[in-house]
Amino acid sequence: MKHFALLLLASGSLFYACTTGDAKTADASAKAAESTPKDTLTYAYHALYSSDITVPGDPVIAQKVLTVWKLFETAQIQTMKPYFADTVRYDDAHGMHFYGPTEKLLAYAKSDIDGLDSMRFDIVMWQSAHINDRNEDMVNIWSRERRYGKNHGKADTVLMQENWKVKNGKVVGFDQYLAKQ
Repeated sequence: MKHFALLLLASGSLFYACTTGDAKTADASAKAAESTPKDTLTYAYHALYSSDITVPGDPVIAQKVLTVWKLFETAQIQTMKPYFADTVRYDDAHGMHFYGPTEKLLAYAKSDIDGLDSMRFDIVMWQSAHINDRNEDMVNIWSRERRYGKNHGKADTVLMQENWKVKNGKVVGFDQYLAKQ
């Protein structure tokens, strides 16, 4: 339920604001956010994680997370290491839960990518957000993933949504949701 609430929060905040990554647009959005009245509404639900969110967040954080995606897509696994904290959490769409050192996560990623002939992400959209009361940054990414198994296996295409948590400029965790296409 926690992940579902976070997914709803991320989806809802997507409709609140989007950014092109342009510095002028980000500055204008930040100024508009400062002049936005404080939310004083009462809601039917209380967010389990947080509802004190600034959108858009820092575009540099989104750039880092998208770089990790590109490095994974191009099988440059060890190059991803500087983007991660020493310890990371990962919950995949199939129910696998990982919490441990980045080295072990990267070994898992390498074994995943080594089982493929190729992979491609078609990014639909992304959104960065700052979680004010936790001083964390989130990047939510929606994409289509196409995997081709070894020896010219049949293509497997899924719709994917991931939520990446970044603290002090380093990825500390992410979770994933998939839907067959």
